Amino acid sequence: MTDSWAPDRRRSDRRLLPYHYLVWVEGVTEPMRVREMGPGGIVIESARPLTLGDAVNFVLGAAGSEGIGPMRGHVAHSRMLLAQRSGEPPVCLTGVAFDLVGPEHAARIATMLAEIDGRRARRPQDAP
Repeated sequence: MTDSWAPDRRRSDRRLLPYHYLVWVEGVTEPMRVREMGPGGIVIESARPLTLGDAVNFVLGAAGSEGIGPMRGHVAHSRMLLAQRSGEPPVCLTGVAFDLVGPEHAARIATMLAEIDGRRARRPQDAP
């Protein structure tokens, strides 16, 4: 059987986050790091996997700031990455597709994505 995960099966554009952003998932005690975000969902990094198809209620935010949420989504994919260095624990990557995004939350996500795009456009190493 072939692996069903492939990065090119994305249904929406995602951006790598250039700063530390977290997601607090209902029922999970520790916050998880958001690695990628797009208008349709997020990819989170955690110590344990979330189950494919599960509904998740969550809040997005940076530590010490007002979060975006509560929001609802479902686990679209979940996979484990083996440690790259000896002694490191494996990392689980989970894609969460947004189910319900209210207009206020959608506007805040769009603003955040525009800020990320603006940071990329201003990077000096990208200048000709």
